Amino acid sequence: MLVVDPAAQGRGVGAALVSACLERARRAGKRRVVISTGTRMTAAHRLYERLGFTRLPERDWSPVPGIDLLVYTRDV
Repeated sequence: MLVVDPAAQGRGVGAALVSACLERARRAGKRRVVISTGTRMTAAHRLYERLGFTRLPERDWSPVPGIDLLVYTRDV
């Protein structure tokens, strides 16, 4: 789970955290990162797309009724 405190949002913290995750995956020899995000997290969706993630709608899922998650992916 990756979350930025609302008081720190808009300062590049989220981009730095996602970039660190991508770098860590790359160093571990992973080829791709796949993430799930809530449908209402539109600022996060914009961030992921700006960082090169694309939607993977065939992998969208619901862990419990009423919680729908969107899936994004990016090669590393």
